[in-house]
Amino acid sequence: MSPADVALVGVCVASPAVVFFAALSLICIKPLSPRSPSPITSVVVASRIPRRTLILVLLSLSAFTFLADGLAYVVYVVLNKVWPPRTGIEIASVLGLLAYAGLAALGAWKDVNGVEIWSRRRVKAAIALALALDITHVILAFTSGTLLSTSFVPLHN
Repeated sequence: MSPADVALVGVCVASPAVVFFAALSLICIKPLSPRSPSPITSVVVASRIPRRTLILVLLSLSAFTFLADGLAYVVYVVLNKVWPPRTGIEIASVLGLLAYAGLAALGAWKDVNGVEIWSRRRVKAAIALALALDITHVILAFTSGTLLSTSFVPLHN
């Protein structure tokens, strides 16, 4: 296994793992206690409200792409009766589905219970890091020439 293959598998699995661990870190967050009312009333208050619907749709779409990737991998393996070695696709597909669908479900549930999730730095950083790792994965796949590897392990002799 060449160093390029190891890097490809590592980046392939690390991208959804970052989002998965960010989603797990949000489980223990509790809503903040309400502040006591101030005697001074603000006339103009600037507030930024995240577009929750867009966030949930994009997270669900990302989870669906991981599901489709995993299903396409399974169909390929079953139809061709060969197992492509050292791809990391099977682990990344399951982990990505859990990470993105879990983040969407957990974020929606926490949002309904009054916990602000979508403006947290760790969620934004995890998504940005996952995007950077995905871009790195594409660049490594094209430069190493292993985008469509021809080495397969037969399932039956």
